[in-house]
Amino acid sequence: MTIDFEYIVQAIISMVVITTPMDPVKVLFFNQAIEDPPRKRTWAAARVALYVALILGGTALVGQQALNLMGIDLDAFSVVGGLIIALMGLEMLAGGGGSRSQGEDQRKAGPEKGDALLIPLTLPLIAGPGGMATTITIAAGRSGWEGITAALIGVGVVALLAFVSYAVLSEAFTKIRPATMAIVQRIGGLILATIGFQMLLGGLARFFG
Repeated sequence: MTIDFEYIVQAIISMVVITTPMDPVKVLFFNQAIEDPPRKRTWAAARVALYVALILGGTALVGQQALNLMGIDLDAFSVVGGLIIALMGLEMLAGGGGSRSQGEDQRKAGPEKGDALLIPLTLPLIAGPGGMATTITIAAGRSGWEGITAALIGVGVVALLAFVSYAVLSEAFTKIRPATMAIVQRIGGLILATIGFQMLLGGLARFFG
């Protein structure tokens, strides 16, 4: 198996931008979901990281097989997935916030009863439909284990960022000004849209090649 480091870097950037585990609003949501922040913060952050790894890691491993069972061509899915990623990036670029597929509506609603770290913080705020579609698109973007490996590396980085953000940096992140975060999210949206269109064009080339 050849290692395409450029594709791995693209996978990491795409996964981080679409999931944004370090989003200050998500960090605030995390703080609201735990009862005793000083004592439970590290354990709760580890749970979120585990949830993210299990959901998106499982998607990377079995997503392609599920598509095959449904008779969906992987290159065609790469085209559609790339388009979805590009549209999410454009939505972020225009609005300066998360897209609906990133769980923006649930994020605004606040924590619910039950395990708020799993639902809705992990699913759908971090590992939502957008994250799952991005994971499958990355895994399907290269043949064999190359695409799956890139997707799993991206998932690992997201899980690590989630743990560090919630266990270590959560208090500092809540002090970031909304205007500053909006600028950062718009830049992230531009990058995500560019990567999405690149995936779309790559899928088209493989489908018609």
